[in-house]
Amino acid sequence: LRFADAMLLTQIAKIVGGVLLALWAARFGVGLAAWRAANALEQPRYRVVASLGGAVEVREYEPYVVAEATIRAPTMAAGMGTGFRACAGYIFGGKNRRGRTFAMTAPVRMIPRADDVVKVSFVMARNESLRTLPVPTDALVKLRSVPKHTAAFVRFAGGRPTPSVIDKKRQLLTDKLALKGAYRPKPNADVLVYGYHDPFITPKFLRRNEVGLELDV
Repeated sequence: LRFADAMLLTQIAKIVGGVLLALWAARFGVGLAAWRAANALEQPRYRVVASLGGAVEVREYEPYVVAEATIRAPTMAAGMGTGFRACAGYIFGGKNRRGRTFAMTAPVRMIPRADDVVKVSFVMARNESLRTLPVPTDALVKLRSVPKHTAAFVRFAGGRPTPSVIDKKRQLLTDKLALKGAYRPKPNADVLVYGYHDPFITPKFLRRNEVGLELDV
């Protein structure tokens, strides 16, 4: 290449690099804003009873209410998608007998089961109860009270957990509980999968995911 051509290519490379860097910075900025907004959402009240190491802790939850959809689907991802849309319709779309909408809370809860059934639920605000909440108009969505309970959770970052990741975290949790010996899961306890951030905008390394088991106490 002639010197002038080489200089031109260098300038083009610098411009392209600058544009890509600016796009990355903008994308990260939007993701960071989404992360901060999600962290400010109302969550169920709980107190940490014990920290077992390895990002595992035992929590005692106060009662709360959820809007829950139970979905039979060929894959966990498909069930999660259908259940999420149904619950979002109740929360944001006014699909209830009063046409009310509600503020988003965290976490989004999922209970995957071995019989191809996935339960997806949104936590309702603490000032709501089964008496104050309007009846859903989508037959998939039911309101349910979650009683006071104690559960152990392992926390981790990353994208939406896959079945294999959930199995690994459940086994890690079970092993940690067995090692400590002070707590044990309820017989046939459902695996609880909690997500605290959106699956698209927040950078994966900032997303808070948890896998939990209710304990026999």
